[in-house]
Amino acid sequence: MTWLLAIPGLPAACFLVFLVSSRRIRERLLPLPAVCSFITLGLSVTALARVWPGGAEEPVWRGVLPFAPLGDHTLELSMALDPVAAAMLIVVTLIAACVQVYSLGYMHRDERKGWYFGVLSLFTSAMLVLVLSDTLLLTFMAWELMGLCSYLLIGFWFEMEAPRKASMKAFLTTKVGDMGFLLALFMIWSTVGSFEYRAVLESLGEWPAAAAAMAGFGLVFAAMGKSAQMPLHVWLPDAMAGPTPASALIHAATMVAAGIYVVARMLPLLALTPWVMEFVLAIGVATALMGGVLACVQHDVKKVLAYSTISQLGFMFIALGAGNAEVALFHLVTHAFFKSLLFLGAGVIIHAAHTQDMRLMGGLGRHMPITAGTFTVGTFALAGLFPFSGFFSKDEIIAVLVHHDHWYAAALALTASFLTAFYVNRLLFRVFSGPEQGELHEGHPSMLASLVVLAGITCVLGFASPTFAEFLGGEGVWPELGVALPSLAVAGAGLVTGWWIYGRRGVVVNTRIYKERFARLYGVLDQRLHFDTFYRQMIVEPFAIVASALATIDRTAIDGVVNGAIGFWKRAAVVAWSFDDAAVDGLVNGLAKIDVSATRLLDDFDNGFVDGIVAGVGHVVTAASAVRRVHTGNVRTYLIGLVSATAVLVWVLTR
Repeated sequence: MTWLLAIPGLPAACFLVFLVSSRRIRERLLPLPAVCSFITLGLSVTALARVWPGGAEEPVWRGVLPFAPLGDHTLELSMALDPVAAAMLIVVTLIAACVQVYSLGYMHRDERKGWYFGVLSLFTSAMLVLVLSDTLLLTFMAWELMGLCSYLLIGFWFEMEAPRKASMKAFLTTKVGDMGFLLALFMIWSTVGSFEYRAVLESLGEWPAAAAAMAGFGLVFAAMGKSAQMPLHVWLPDAMAGPTPASALIHAATMVAAGIYVVARMLPLLALTPWVMEFVLAIGVATALMGGVLACVQHDVKKVLAYSTISQLGFMFIALGAGNAEVALFHLVTHAFFKSLLFLGAGVIIHAAHTQDMRLMGGLGRHMPITAGTFTVGTFALAGLFPFSGFFSKDEIIAVLVHHDHWYAAALALTASFLTAFYVNRLLFRVFSGPEQGELHEGHPSMLASLVVLAGITCVLGFASPTFAEFLGGEGVWPELGVALPSLAVAGAGLVTGWWIYGRRGVVVNTRIYKERFARLYGVLDQRLHFDTFYRQMIVEPFAIVASALATIDRTAIDGVVNGAIGFWKRAAVVAWSFDDAAVDGLVNGLAKIDVSATRLLDDFDNGFVDGIVAGVGHVVTAASAVRRVHTGNVRTYLIGLVSATAVLVWVLTR
């Protein structure tokens, strides 16, 4: 079954192709990521068939790759296919395929759409690796790669200030949570000596209490950053500055789901420490309430959905804190589909209205029936109305709280459900009813096709609730009337309240009266409960002050010392150069001149005296050579010479 590697491999290959291609080639290859997404979806369906009917504890496939030696151990990167991974593969690949098709219409005018499709493919690949990972080390690698991809997608329109700042905010905030993941990895390795999920979970009976608490809290803290739990939620609303299809993938099926998925996988480790579970439950309740309250006062369509996502992630944390991973994962699945539907529907709305401000919208329902219908399906699922999928998954969360006697958490969760129904009705009335705002038109066919598919899944997915629980190895039950009826009543009350304030007059009423009556409360909510103000004043600005002071010290003290030393050495170099030029070079040049003069004198002496001597010696040699012929050793010759010399001498003397 090594073909399973193609599920994350195909999107990664698409990214590599777009990475090395020119912009012109990317333009021609735009359908490639969508084609690969459908192929990976088909492979995921095949993987699901291999696992079906589920319930097994052992994975049906496992692949191991040795990574690096560490002491006496060898780190391994392994993947495995089990029911949880198979279910998540379907969710990720199906939503990724819808987003890819939708993006063909949404991004067709953007000059850098090739790069967008490439990064979107890499993002999908990273999430698929995380889903299939069978070791926490590979999970962390995919986790960090997703953080990089989110940075690139949120800041895709980096020419504008808002996306640029939002991408940095998302990256840095999630990095704070990632420190918890590193802490957990250190504790797990020091305790177990392995990062494999199965090895860790099988050794839980031998864990010291302190190690279990630190590792469990580290994973929870990491999930708080990735899954936008209070107080690390502040990055997600600003992340709406990125392209809307990317928001659908980031905030529905991939990045925000990663934290929930990892905690669900490691929930037995967290259960060793009761206070960690209570902490998860408390954070989930607070996040669900906070997200619901802030969604009620937002005017940006995408930010309403962003705070809605935060609230629903809080519901997932509630289920995890109550100790039920299957319920949390089922709400993750249903939320992924109906929230993707809402984000993609918001993209069509923004394209038509040319604004994200709901106060400037109205009357879209009459001109955009497909968008209005599918968007309404998503909002009703979000509100928890029967028979849409959100009703089933949210009802299961309330039921878990009731069965475990978490009555306060159940009451607060129902309050959050009321707020959810209220703000979705506010959204519907502001956008689709009232007077028309400008020329309106339906979305591109590729965009509408994705909406229709996701709306259909949202309508029927809830009925798979018992099957899903049994597939994951849990106990599948249908909603209980004792829980379902109060939940529906609360959702209905929220819808009625939204209609009373925003819809009963046919148009959006002037809410100035409510704002003036509750001015102080509205001001706090409008400032997002001052979370951003707190971080800015307590962290960002003090850090900027310290950084500025250090920069001043660097410029005045450190740079002063360095620049002073440089100036001293420059002046010393000038003096040394002058000394070298005058003394050293003068001495050398003087010696060179003396040497040249001496060389000339010696040359003249050599040419005159020495050469003269050599020439004289040459004459002597010649003469000696001639005289040598006289010495023949013959007496007769000597007598002739003597007589001849005597005769010459007598002649000279007698003259």
